[in-house]
Parts: sequence; C-alpha cells; structure tokens
Amino acid sequence: MTDLLAVGINHKTAPVELRERLAFGTDELRAALQGLQVTAELGEVMIVSTCNRVEVYAAAPSWARCGERVLLSLSQLRGVPLAELQQHTFVRGEQAAASHIFRVAASLESMVVGEPQILGQVKDAFELAQREGTVGSLLDRCLSSAFRAAKRVRTETEIARGAASVPSVAVELARSIFGELTGCGALLVGAGEMAQQAGQHLKAGGVAEITVVNRSPARGEALAAEIGGRNAAWDQLELELRRADIVVTSTGSQLPVIDRELLKRVMKARRGKPIFLVDIAVPRDVDPEVMRLEQVFLYNIDDLQGIVHDNLRGRSAEAERANTLVELEVAQFVAWQRSRGVGPLIKALQAQGRGIVEAELARLRGRLQGLTPEQVRAIEILANGIAQKLLHRPMTALRQAASGATGAADGPDLAGAVQSLFGLEIDAEAAIVEFVESPGVASLEPVP
Repeated sequence: MTDLLAVGINHKTAPVELRERLAFGTDELRAALQGLQVTAELGEVMIVSTCNRVEVYAAAPSWARCGERVLLSLSQLRGVPLAELQQHTFVRGEQAAASHIFRVAASLESMVVGEPQILGQVKDAFELAQREGTVGSLLDRCLSSAFRAAKRVRTETEIARGAASVPSVAVELARSIFGELTGCGALLVGAGEMAQQAGQHLKAGGVAEITVVNRSPARGEALAAEIGGRNAAWDQLELELRRADIVVTSTGSQLPVIDRELLKRVMKARRGKPIFLVDIAVPRDVDPEVMRLEQVFLYNIDDLQGIVHDNLRGRSAEAERANTLVELEVAQFVAWQRSRGVGPLIKALQAQGRGIVEAELARLRGRLQGLTPEQVRAIEILANGIAQKLLHRPMTALRQAASGATGAADGPDLAGAVQSLFGLEIDAEAAIVEFVESPGVASLEPVP
C-alpha cells in the first residue's frame, strides 16, 4: 500500500532565516519536482513554497524511509546542511500527513488563521504538479478532498470573518507605532497580491500618499491606479525611500532589494528622520544588516506573530468548529485510503475461491455424466455457496478494518495475515477502482 507523506518546514518549526534558504522560486519548482521524485523515490509529489512554509506532499512506498530521503534531497537542492534542516523539519505519514495537508488548505496552520491566500497557493502548487506529471491517484484524491474541506470551513464556520491577513497585520503594526496614519507617506515595494492587500489596508487607514515601486512598470501602474496612489520607476527606489515613512516590501526577488549600503545613503539624506520597514517577503527583501543603522526600524514576517495571536484569541470558538469539521473530512479520506489496501486483497480472495470451485468441478466432471443438467447445476450452486460462506467472514473483517469500525482488527496487520494465510498475490492498481465502487464499501466513500 502506498503511504501519504508530508515533510517540510513552516513558521511554527523554523525561523525566516532558514525558510528563505529553502524557498523555491516559480522557475525552480519544475526541476525540483522531477528531482525529488527521482532522488527520494516518490510515486507522486508536489511542493508548496510560500512565505511561511516549504512543504513536500508525496505518495511513497514507505513514508518514514522516503521522508528521510526527501530531507536529504532538499538539503542537496538548497545547499542547507542536513543536520540543520533536521532540527527544524517535521515528517508525518499516513493519517497525520492527511490531517496536516487538510489543515494547511483550510488555513488552520497559517500564521493568520482564516486568511484566504493559502488555499490559492496550495491549488497553484497542485496544478503545477499536475502539469509536470508528478500527481497520481492518491494526491489527486487527497488534495481534492482537502479543497472541499477548506470550502466547507469557509462557508460553514465564521473562521474567516474578522480574520487578519499578513499585510493587514503589517499595517496594524504601523498603526501601533505611528498612532494615526493620517499624514504618513507609504511606499510599496512590489505589486503582487500581498502588496495589493497592504495598499488597500494603508488606504483604509488614512495614509496620505501611497507610492508603488515595481520592476514591471505595467503591474506597478495598475496597482497604483487601483489604490489611488502613484507609481514610480524601479530606478527611483532610493529616492522614494527618502520620502516614505512606512515601507512594505513583498517582491519575489531571491536576493535583498534593500541592503545596508542603499539604506545608509537614504538615512543620510533623511537627516535622522526614522523609517519604518515591514518585510513580508520570503526570501527577505531587506538585508537584516540595515538594523545596525540608527533610526531604522525593521520588522520581518516572523515579528508579526504577536498581533496574529491576539487576533486568533477572539475567534477561538470558530477555530474549534473548523478543526472538528476538518477532522471529519480527514477521517473520510483515510477510510478511502485504507480501502485501497484491502480492495485488491478482497478481489484476489474472491478470485481464488472461484478458481478452486471451478477446478474441483472440472476434476469431477467425468463423475457427473449420469446426472441431469438440473442436478449438475445444483452441485455447482452448492460448491459456490460453500466457498462464499467460508470467505464471507475474512472479507467482512477486512472491510470493517478498512472502514475503521469500532472493535475491528488493525487493517494492515489483518490484511497481511489474510494475504499470507491464503497465499495471495495482488495487483493493487488493477483492483482499486472496482473495489471502491462496489456496494460492500459504499459507506467508505466521502459524502458529497
């Protein structure tokens, strides 16, 4: 049976300094998917790389063994020492892996619980893996079920109502420092989704002027028009830094776009006027060395967690409801996954029973010559009935184990015992669909 695997780092297990070293750019993900599938011996694989997490979801012949290989592969791909990586990495298999994936998609593992961005990011990662041909039946079913669970969380609970987002928390931090934002000038470095949200919150907060600086002029101009701000060329970044009170950076650059030398010149021109920078990008846009400069106040994405926790405390009841809903969906997926393991075994057991009956009837065919067709048919029915009754109990036990029924034996142990006792050889993939669609296991299917 193929195991489900989830392995990686996130804002709960690793600091931003490590997350940015492991992060993949969009162009790097394609090669990484193919590389991981081969080096870690994975049947299926996808990678979720965001500002808060770099996680690998996979189907593997052994989640524990392949989890170690994924870590080694990530270490080699990103140039991070394996020992350092192991200190901050989680490795989860089977039901624990499914629970993690479902919770990530439903935004229950996000820094800002209830934020909507992560679902889109996981969908993008899944679709990329599909295009690259690294998704098969297990990840397809798992992620489709996780997306359905996430939709239910958003429609059946209030977890998203009143939820902050990382950009809104960044603006809230600015408000706590400046008080009223009226009269402040803000600079957005980058023009993606995070910058868009930050711009909207800054505008709602009463910021006097918002300037957008982006490498792509078209996107910068579009965002500036949307939030009622102004656009400046990328080569004007230093000049705009001299003018701004609040700077929010969220580019996709793999290297800092604001370093110590640049900000040193900026601060000299500002003549001691303080500057407030919030870097919500991973990898980081602002070199941490700028904090050595006087009157420079820099916050990265990990610094926002205090405000985030305050936000979550007010919505703890809704978070608990969402947790319960997700775990119910996980249980249905796990039941389906277990059915994949016993389905081929039941099919093989039935085939063996039919084969024995047919062989015995063929052996006795000569002795049945004097009987009428009706009598021969009665003997055939009797033989098949005996075989079915003998096999009924082990097949029922296998189905109960697969469904997780109370009091049922452990699925993998029972399946192994049956396979060994009856000397069965099974073709797992050939029998999965037929078994899952059969009436005997209809209750294992998730309810629409």
